[in-house]
Amino acid sequence: MSRPHRLDFHGAIHLVQVRGNEGFNIYFDATALTRPSVERWRSAPHVLRFLSLLDVCCLECGAQLFGYCVEPNDAALVMRTPGAPLEAFMQRLGGRYSRYLHSTAVLPKRVCAFAARYESKVVALEYLPHAVRRVHARPLRVGLARRAIDYPFSSAPAYMGERAPVHLETDAVWLALERKGVFGLRGYRDFMEKAETPYVAALFEHGSPLDARVVGGSVFVARARDAAGHWPAPVTRQQLLAGVAQLLGAEPEGLFSAGRQAVLARALVAWYALRSGTASVREVGTWFDVSAATLGKAIRHHRHASPRLFEKTLPGIESTDREVED
Repeated sequence: MSRPHRLDFHGAIHLVQVRGNEGFNIYFDATALTRPSVERWRSAPHVLRFLSLLDVCCLECGAQLFGYCVEPNDAALVMRTPGAPLEAFMQRLGGRYSRYLHSTAVLPKRVCAFAARYESKVVALEYLPHAVRRVHARPLRVGLARRAIDYPFSSAPAYMGERAPVHLETDAVWLALERKGVFGLRGYRDFMEKAETPYVAALFEHGSPLDARVVGGSVFVARARDAAGHWPAPVTRQQLLAGVAQLLGAEPEGLFSAGRQAVLARALVAWYALRSGTASVREVGTWFDVSAATLGKAIRHHRHASPRLFEKTLPGIESTDREVED
């Protein structure tokens, strides 16, 4: 029997699991957890590399990361894809990390890094905090930690105020908790320390009775299926260039020139290419003959300096940001 197609749509929230090849610890050796806390990260360089690649891929593909957990041979991610599809994101992340493992001789060259294709479920917005809680609890279930906050290779400490090695979009989780009547840090801790109800556990383990690929109610299942069958019309390169030029009151040819406005314009083109799923930062870089790192730096700088420009709908292009809720 053929495997069912993954469910994906523009702006979907995904719970993703990536397993390493059996017999190999592709992320770190469990002995790293026995070291003093100040030495754990230094003794787990592959985790740092994986998280660095995860951060870069999120930027390039316009993905939003809500939570993660890395175990010796497993990684779990909670993320949203308002830009490139999940498949494109995972191909970039998996391919780059696999090449890293082979180049550093962690794995023999003919050995595949991953056991099988990654697993994913689409999660309704109301279950986003539950997905994060489930990911943070993974080390507890397998005996790697007693408390989620004590486990260094997950986003749990970041939600309690510690600095994260990757950029996390935590606001959506806090807002989803507030919709449940859970407020503040104390409310968050109480929620995260609660055990899953049998219903929620079954929903995450087996998916909805109507669709095993979905964590959500019947209304969300119907809306998710409909959204998956109606992806937004692709935005073309010409539309992006013309839209950014009009937004800045410039000519499209000026986007290829030197100067501060051209740098801002190229950052906007890259940003809206990500948001629409048209192209990655690396691909946009080839349009202007600049590196992905240069464009990434420009995006970060100008989003901080001129945030409103990055929150608009480009002239002549319909907004593709749609939120499918239960």
